[in-house]
Amino acid sequence: MPPGTFNEAVSTLPPKEGSTNPSAFQRRGLWLFASMGLALVLIAQVAWMGRHRLFTQISALQPVLQSVCVPFQCEVTWPRSPDVVKIEHSSFSEVPTGGYVVNLRVRNTAHYAVATPALELSLLDLQDQVVLRRVFIRDELGLDDHLLPLREVHGQVHFDLVTADNQDITGFRALIFYP
Repeated sequence: MPPGTFNEAVSTLPPKEGSTNPSAFQRRGLWLFASMGLALVLIAQVAWMGRHRLFTQISALQPVLQSVCVPFQCEVTWPRSPDVVKIEHSSFSEVPTGGYVVNLRVRNTAHYAVATPALELSLLDLQDQVVLRRVFIRDELGLDDHLLPLREVHGQVHFDLVTADNQDITGFRALIFYP
């Protein structure tokens, strides 16, 4: 074989798979950088949407979350989870000295603390029609701003009620909700 033929054969071999040209390396770096950036944005969005749960579960994050919310004019509070707060017991009665009293026992069935809901009390007549509806917030019920995990709390409120003589109150409905 002539010496010039061997050199020509070596120079015409395709490049090895491990070798890269600079433009392909730059494109891979750009894609990696963009992917990492999007992953960080996704993590930030998940943290933002779940900031109320993070607030309750990781106490060290509370000051950080509150300081991040300042420029965005948002708030970090106890999560509002109406599906995990249940009324265990409620009663409505007339007090002999005047007025009425509502007793309420509410349970948080979640494994994390939640915001205390408000109480809507509907007073009913003989035909099961609403005579009067009133909303009581947690302060009026004497409850804290949050319910501890897997715990129940008792609330009570006294109030006066003026109804027409022909409207007898025979029942009530109690509903909890977040305003």
